[in-house]
Amino acid sequence: MKKAELVQLYEKSLCLSKHTRIQRLERNVPKHLYVKILKYLASWFDIPFEIKAKTFWNEKMYVVIPEVVSLDIYQHGFYEEGLTRMILEYLTAGMVFFDIGAHFGYFTLLGSAIVSNSGQVHSFEPIPHTFDILKKNVASRCNVFLNNCAVYNKKEAVLINDYGIKYSAFNSLYNARLSQNIMSRVKTKKYKVRSISIDTYVESTGVVPDFVKIDAESSEYEILLGMQKTIKMYHPMISVEVGDMAVDGASTSSALINFLINKGYQPYEYDRGRILTHTLKRTQYRYDNLLFMSSQ
Repeated sequence: MKKAELVQLYEKSLCLSKHTRIQRLERNVPKHLYVKILKYLASWFDIPFEIKAKTFWNEKMYVVIPEVVSLDIYQHGFYEEGLTRMILEYLTAGMVFFDIGAHFGYFTLLGSAIVSNSGQVHSFEPIPHTFDILKKNVASRCNVFLNNCAVYNKKEAVLINDYGIKYSAFNSLYNARLSQNIMSRVKTKKYKVRSISIDTYVESTGVVPDFVKIDAESSEYEILLGMQKTIKMYHPMISVEVGDMAVDGASTSSALINFLINKGYQPYEYDRGRILTHTLKRTQYRYDNLLFMSSQ
């Protein structure tokens, strides 16, 4: 599918997502009723349900109800409006895309569709049950390369908190960015997983990224520290999740941004449908994704 078609389909899905709840319900009553029943059953029996959703470009992927990312994808065909727009805008056919914190594979699949068979997608997801769903979602993709490991500032074994499939989007080396009320009901497991730095991965595979998406739930700074050679030599575009949630031990968003500015990068933000130059804030950051592009 050509990127122009992807953009057109995204615009349509985005427009529909802005409709009122009543309008969306009227448009597809069975779909909304089905997911509402699944959410109720999942809550009542404390059992998640794995189902197929359809992305905005009409590709089927497995999601898990009532997990929050899955609900967005099932209901709208996308999630992370701004980051989706950034990837559609700047990722092109033939490029190499690194998806760090791939989760169930929404951005991996989107990247795969954009870069086509002339490009590559390299995805990193450390938690076993999350990785299993990612693997099912990309099984037929010859341009996707999966890595069941964490990305960090060096190669070593690390402990990752697993908050269960319902809160799998918040799995992290650090405490989850969830309210105390939710955390009091979550059963946390710890997994020892292997990790690798991007510099080591690039050196060992010979694969050079054009665009690196980083969503690692408070570990973004460590990942950037582990890709300094890659940044210096190749200047890839980088998207980074920001947000100051008072997580113990995590770097501030300002520290992340200044790190990349000092490497010669300009930050950009998504605001009401447009990608604009970002100005460093003096206050704490709310949850967002910023795009960094090298001036070199």
